[in-house]
Amino acid sequence: MNPEENYSSQRKASNYSDVLHTDDDINPIPPQCGYTFSIIKALLIYPLAILPLGTGLLLAYWYRALWVRLTYSSCPLSRATTVVMTDEYGQQRVSTVQVTTFPDAYSAIGNKVEISSCATRYLTHCRLRYLYSDDEKKFILLRGHDCDRTLAGIHESITGLSGRDYELRKATYGINSIDVPVKPILVMLYQEVLTPFYAFQILCLVVWYVEEYYYYGAFIVLSSLFTISYSLFQTYTSAVQLHELVRQSCTVNVIRDGRELRDVPGESLVPGDVMVIPPTGMSMPCDAVLLTGTAIVNEASLTGESIPVTKTPLPQTPDELYSSERHKQHTLFGGTHVIQTRFYNNSAVLAVATRTAFSTSKGSMVRSILYQKPFNSKFYRDAFIFIGVLAIIAAGGFLFSFIFYSVSKYVQPDGISISYLLLSPRVYALRGFDLITIVVPPALPIAITIGTVYAVARLKKNNIFCIAQQRVNLCGKIKLVCFDKTGTLTEDSLDMEGVVTSTNQQFSPMVTDPSSLLPCPLLYGMTTCHSLTLINGQLLGDPLDVKMFNSTGWTLEEPGEDTSRFDVIIPTIVKPPLAEGQDGVQLGIMKQFTFSSELQRMSVLVKTLPSHDPKLFHVYMKGAPEKIRDLCRPDSVPEEFNEVLSSFTQKGMRVLAVGHRTIDVAWHKTDKIERDMVECDLEFGGLIIMKNSLKPETTPVISVLKNANIRTVMVTGDNLLTAVCVARECGMIPRHHQAIVMKAEIQAHGPLPVISYEPLNSDGSVSDGQEMEMQAIAAERLKPGDLKPGDFHLIIDGKSFAVVKDYCSEDLFNKLLVKGAVFARMSPDQKAELVLGLQKLGYGVGMCGDGANDCGALKAAHAGISLSEAEASVASPFTSKVPNITCVPKVIMEGRAALTTSFSVFKYMALYSLSEFTSVAILYWFNSAMGDKEYLYIDMVIVLAMAFVMGITEPYPHLCKQRPPGTLAGVDVLFGVIMHVVLMMAYQAGVLFYLKSREWFVPVVVKKETTILCGENTMIFQASIFLYVSIAVSLSTGPPYRKPLYTNVLFMLCLAVIFPCNFFITLAPVHWLPGLWHFLQITPHPYLFFRCGVAEIALLYMLLSYLLESHVFHSRWLHTILKVVRCKRSPRNRYKHILAGLDPDWPCLGVRIRPIKGDENDGHTSIQDGHITKHSIQDDNWSGGL
Repeated sequence: MNPEENYSSQRKASNYSDVLHTDDDINPIPPQCGYTFSIIKALLIYPLAILPLGTGLLLAYWYRALWVRLTYSSCPLSRATTVVMTDEYGQQRVSTVQVTTFPDAYSAIGNKVEISSCATRYLTHCRLRYLYSDDEKKFILLRGHDCDRTLAGIHESITGLSGRDYELRKATYGINSIDVPVKPILVMLYQEVLTPFYAFQILCLVVWYVEEYYYYGAFIVLSSLFTISYSLFQTYTSAVQLHELVRQSCTVNVIRDGRELRDVPGESLVPGDVMVIPPTGMSMPCDAVLLTGTAIVNEASLTGESIPVTKTPLPQTPDELYSSERHKQHTLFGGTHVIQTRFYNNSAVLAVATRTAFSTSKGSMVRSILYQKPFNSKFYRDAFIFIGVLAIIAAGGFLFSFIFYSVSKYVQPDGISISYLLLSPRVYALRGFDLITIVVPPALPIAITIGTVYAVARLKKNNIFCIAQQRVNLCGKIKLVCFDKTGTLTEDSLDMEGVVTSTNQQFSPMVTDPSSLLPCPLLYGMTTCHSLTLINGQLLGDPLDVKMFNSTGWTLEEPGEDTSRFDVIIPTIVKPPLAEGQDGVQLGIMKQFTFSSELQRMSVLVKTLPSHDPKLFHVYMKGAPEKIRDLCRPDSVPEEFNEVLSSFTQKGMRVLAVGHRTIDVAWHKTDKIERDMVECDLEFGGLIIMKNSLKPETTPVISVLKNANIRTVMVTGDNLLTAVCVARECGMIPRHHQAIVMKAEIQAHGPLPVISYEPLNSDGSVSDGQEMEMQAIAAERLKPGDLKPGDFHLIIDGKSFAVVKDYCSEDLFNKLLVKGAVFARMSPDQKAELVLGLQKLGYGVGMCGDGANDCGALKAAHAGISLSEAEASVASPFTSKVPNITCVPKVIMEGRAALTTSFSVFKYMALYSLSEFTSVAILYWFNSAMGDKEYLYIDMVIVLAMAFVMGITEPYPHLCKQRPPGTLAGVDVLFGVIMHVVLMMAYQAGVLFYLKSREWFVPVVVKKETTILCGENTMIFQASIFLYVSIAVSLSTGPPYRKPLYTNVLFMLCLAVIFPCNFFITLAPVHWLPGLWHFLQITPHPYLFFRCGVAEIALLYMLLSYLLESHVFHSRWLHTILKVVRCKRSPRNRYKHILAGLDPDWPCLGVRIRPIKGDENDGHTSIQDGHITKHSIQDDNWSGGL
């Protein structure tokens, strides 16, 4: 049975092991619950949902999973029509079960088993398809053609699909389309209006219009229409941009039934289809594995790197399973652009489709945009809690209103007393609802995001683009920044320093001009071991390879008429300069094993042209010196290898090594030869030394961050000593601090890892010893206890990092995280693991990198900044078009300013609500209320204007050591809010007492109807208009996170308009502009002296409020007092506990010990006589402990 028949027979037998994910490590199966519609539940629930003004239906719209549980009955998944699934972020989503039936024409599949039809139940969850498995009794993710397949098994698909198998897979997988349809405007409007924010506004509008607040209601309607229109514009624009970004339409050639070649739309592709990649390239409509030929691919759409990448055919290893990550050099990812292909012997370049639609890498990117991880910010979490507290206060106000008007009596003309509530229940019930709308301001959600909006706009002006606006506030809490080295801290381009050849285990003197080298393996390795290509006559590829190749003076030619005389199987030829006349010797690059970050090397199979031996080929390998050394024969490696390597790396040089060998292999077998067969038993050829200079902006930025108490860490794939030298040069490791190399390795004679700590000299030099680049021993030994925690930094490579993480105790791993300064030879996955580990310790982590190897860490960090020419890189939340790290302090400054603004605006809106609540409650006591125009002036002219211009203040140009508070529940913040509330109440009560103490004052006569035109109302209104301006000024403090208040031009203009208006309303006599007083529904007080006294009290309140906010609430002495009062004795962040608890005798220098995972004391756990004991293993010359 061929593989496709086997696939079909298994499919018909409902054995989904070939098409469904069952490995939770690869794709976790979401928890799922099945439901079927219940008529009885629906009859009970629907009337209850409709009766209270449709509130239940709104809740059903907002909480669909809850609605399903209320109106559906639980049932087995085999009978379910609706399934509630929980995604990886804990969010519940509802999916409808669908059924697909395969046609009778394709029912005879497999061992001639006749089946009339085959119905399969499936559902779509987060744009991915899940099929029901009778064996697993659950819906399991449908997978592609690549999972659990060996490399040789994938090559068996080269004949293509049969017609019947294509139809079967098409019905199973659906169309190959990543479509994000743009919703109609009316649908968007409907969804926007039904959000909780606007639903609450609709309730408020009903209350206001019933209370005849027409002007104020009209203003809220207009402002809501403006915000809805703006929101719809933003949503629609983003939807159109995303739709255009993912839309792709192309025609491809596919192989069907092993022979037929036809043009089909890209949407018709299914996993298992074999495509023909044209020589001129194409945009990939799906993920595919390259089976024959090579391809030059631009993967900038996924990685942000525009450097062309060479893809080579997938090896045919029979026992190795395919992995898109491990075999990415053989994978053409969907959404990338194939620039050109190279074919052998006039055969087509073939690739087999492995994943389609939203299962592809491009589809995964789109899904990450559509279904983002819920934003979990302490500020926003506390904001919603605070809104809940305001809602409780509002409920208390409603209850107060009900009780007060129930108890208060009105004496009717006939002498009978009756409560106000019974006298006019509708009016006084509306007053209770009015208090709710006052305490919870409808504009609050918009106001608290205004600072972030302004910050994103300012970043864009600085060529820093943001695709995750909610991350801006997190930038204000950054405590640590990880930096990649090459291209981030150092220049992208490398300068050729020289080469050192190796002959007979001896290094020759360094040659500074590689073009002057005589023919030797090192020269041939430099000219052939690369992934360069000619596109439009321009040599493109990795900048290091370009610099290395150009330094030799050789030329590169793509296949063509000039090379046809040798053999059509040769894809690329390199030639020496004609002036040197090296007997016409040319090298043909037969096969490439592209560079792998995990292997840290690449190699090529080369043929000398012309050649007298058709089976003689040369192998040249280039990569990390340590890796090349290990793959070379020991008798070919110079004895002074460590010393020479250290002499270059301690100067910050980028060092590569070259190895070579010859092999005998038939021409027709070269395409199928495996990497392990050629990358072994090599001869050491020499070293390539390149100088990687620091960018001029690097050292000043590192200094700025360190002065702001922001820790800096280097995480790179480069050599350890080179990284340390760069860290020293840029100031990441101060010259007077000790750098200690931490090494962890698994010994062959025992299962426990061996840990050692060896110090580097201050200049980075090392002494003689085994594996000197990893265990650099200083000339003068330090004793335990000589090092202070702040005076040393740990240095580690990726191999040791993995051992510490997987085999040592969590305590030791955490110590490494808090003291590590340089993490070298780190793989992309290890970079992401480092970022996640630091976050678990309480660090706010930033990551700055420029390469595809940094994508995982950029996405995992709180603030990932990609240095890319694109305006928006999907690899990270922030993208800087300026290719240096000056963007890092700018992002942090904007984050601090945005976070401070969010705090200020939120506190302003909360205090405004509580102040207005107090004002209205006081007026209700006199059976009075604020008028429509008074609300309009306060909310439109003062509050909203102040709230929107407060966020325009730019960030302070200098980073300070203190970070802004990150929680609204902090004692300092709550204390300030409470004191402001007390001061506001005292101010309003004071001005009311000042009014009542005047002899000429006549109290309002309580009437049946609400009285607006009275002295008490006017007094409260005049006091309030100064109060709201005062709070805005007090909360708009400048340094150390924002510029001074006077730099905010719009804010100052608002003050210049509002202050004169407020003083005019307070001081103007009653006979001036009587129409204005009638419009505002106020009665000015008759005496100028009294009016001046009111203004003086207001100015005194403003001064006191400002002084308290600027000099008391944010003072260090108050923070210390509150810290003592709340008995805070230890920090909250774990990393501070770890730093405080470091043993003064750790690390022990020059000793090697074996810890065991799970031992918090880094010792060895054993059981003796039934008792568990802990001790350190001391063996041979080992001594001491961690």
